[in-house]
Amino acid sequence: MAAIDVGGLLTAVDALAPFALAEPWDNVGLMVGRRGREVTTVLVALDLRAAVLDEARERGAQAILVHHPPIFPALSAVSDARTMGRLVLRAAEERVAIIAAHTNLDSARGGLNDLMAHVLGMTGTTPLVPSPRDPALGLGRVGEVPTTTLGALAAMAVREFCPRTANLGLAGDPDMPVHRIAICTGSGGSLIDAARDCGAQAYVTGDLKYHDFDAAEGMGLVNVPHGAVEGHVLRMWTPLLAAALSTTGVQVMASSVDTDPWCAAC
Repeated sequence: MAAIDVGGLLTAVDALAPFALAEPWDNVGLMVGRRGREVTTVLVALDLRAAVLDEARERGAQAILVHHPPIFPALSAVSDARTMGRLVLRAAEERVAIIAAHTNLDSARGGLNDLMAHVLGMTGTTPLVPSPRDPALGLGRVGEVPTTTLGALAAMAVREFCPRTANLGLAGDPDMPVHRIAICTGSGGSLIDAARDCGAQAYVTGDLKYHDFDAAEGMGLVNVPHGAVEGHVLRMWTPLLAAALSTTGVQVMASSVDTDPWCAAC
């Protein structure tokens, strides 16, 4: 069976989502494992959970690529005292390499923010917060959509990302016309000022808080579930990694485990 090693997998991920694009506060790259360990199967998951490790074992994966770093910002100990320590310890014991691609994958060309923008039909997109390493890349996206309303935009977000939800957050006049919007996968409340200042009439992101409406200063807000959006676009991205590794014969698969702790709400 064809294979690469963990170091080769890191190189392939870096080519798609350069680790240098990660935010300074982030923790990306190889979290657990040896670079020389052979890899024939890669599992791509949003989070490291016990069920994801179970799935890796059942599907014969020697490496798991996660979006959310399991060591973030740091672990004070790798022991069985706390859940994440137990998971990291188990991964090491079972010889499963753990690689994290977080804000670098958010910022990259063809990464999670580009895919979210594609799902919402955005055109002419540019980064909401350009990367100092490459201003053509960065966190979030801002661009145009065919003129719609805030309510219709929220309805589209529900339909595309979380069709089972009953309580999508919307702040602003549902009938307000919008054609320039900003988006950010995951938790984008810290970028509200950037979204407002770039002229967006609406901002679609997750984990918004009560007083974010005041900071928006009239810009409409659509609060989409963090895990639902990232899980959706991560599954869309997984074939890109598979294509990048196609000549090696390595199998790349998206995890079937729903790790969203708020899944009952979506």
